[in-house]
Amino acid sequence: MVIEGPKPPTLRRSCQACARGKRRCDQRWPRCSRCQARRIDCEYINVPLTVNALSSTSSFAKARSLVHTTTPSASITQANISRPRKPRPYTTTPTIPPPLPPLEITKGYSPTVISFLISGMRQYPLTFASSLKTHFIHPDLWPSASTPPPPLHDIYSLCKHYHSSLFSPSTHQRKEIQSLLHQKSRSLHRHLSRASTFPDLLASAQALLLIQCILLLSPPLHASDPTETQQHDTEYQESISEMLLNLGHRLWVQAPVQLPATLSPRRAWLFAESVRRTIIVGFMLRSVYSLRTRNYSVRTPFVDALPFDVRTGLWDAADEEGVDTGTGLQGRDELWGSSEGAMVSLHGYSGMLEQGQVHGIGAFAGLILAACRGKQVADVARGFPTPPPASLVVEV
Repeated sequence: MVIEGPKPPTLRRSCQACARGKRRCDQRWPRCSRCQARRIDCEYINVPLTVNALSSTSSFAKARSLVHTTTPSASITQANISRPRKPRPYTTTPTIPPPLPPLEITKGYSPTVISFLISGMRQYPLTFASSLKTHFIHPDLWPSASTPPPPLHDIYSLCKHYHSSLFSPSTHQRKEIQSLLHQKSRSLHRHLSRASTFPDLLASAQALLLIQCILLLSPPLHASDPTETQQHDTEYQESISEMLLNLGHRLWVQAPVQLPATLSPRRAWLFAESVRRTIIVGFMLRSVYSLRTRNYSVRTPFVDALPFDVRTGLWDAADEEGVDTGTGLQGRDELWGSSEGAMVSLHGYSGMLEQGQVHGIGAFAGLILAACRGKQVADVARGFPTPPPASLVVEV
């Protein structure tokens, strides 16, 4: 028996089908024109060095979809299993990998902390209904402290109706309030896309946050809702959560770099602080919603790096004439002036709270401590039975 030796390598460029039929091959990839017309497999011993455009639009669309797919789908996985992989053509064109998703920090908190956060966020609409002021909305920014801008004016009436409905045994009234809140939420969402000025955008965002503090965190009206209704509500809430993320980024990007010189130092500080706090509260609401539905919270370095003014007491301080600094008018201007030395990151401030470096933790700081660190003020107080050194104390 004679064993044939290995066949010498061939330099043939035509596909196997064209070579067997002794036809001219145009060497297209992945199929030549002849194999494409006959709808047969096109196999090359030597893959063409130049790759022409794909022969059909559908093939191009499919390749494009594969490039932009971040996770392999079932159909793609099945296709890779059922068909043998064809050799890839040689190309000198560099490929750019898709951008990585943002780094996320996942943390789970105790039920006590989650209940504290839900209660604190649900209190914002009630506080606004009673005093027109919250931790992120300040009436001294308006031309008249008793007349909020149009986006907040309508929400003020709805918040008052919501407050009264809490003491009503009528389920019909609570349903009616929720229906009105949903309508107003959709209206504000449309208005946000065409806000003409940044103050209008800020007021609309604040009004939307008040509404979502009710809609996202309120218990269902019926404990046994149909599964389809629950699924619809979940999809709606998830879309709102994504909207809050985009809204926070938009406020950050569109915030003015310089404020008008006509603003007093106090009003300028209140405006800047209102923007910072509105962004923070938006991300806090999104985090609390995640804790309520999934029992964990997701944060990104963008949220941790948000600026925060440690002089939280200035938010509730009186106007220029009511502040006693002991240094006269010039001292009052310095009090509301530059924030240099008082600005830290949100992550840094929550760390100061956790380590007991902040003296007299207020309600807003308590929510930040719970949202960022998963602890309550009482937990921090127990960790520091004696006052910390004076060098570590920050007066707020």
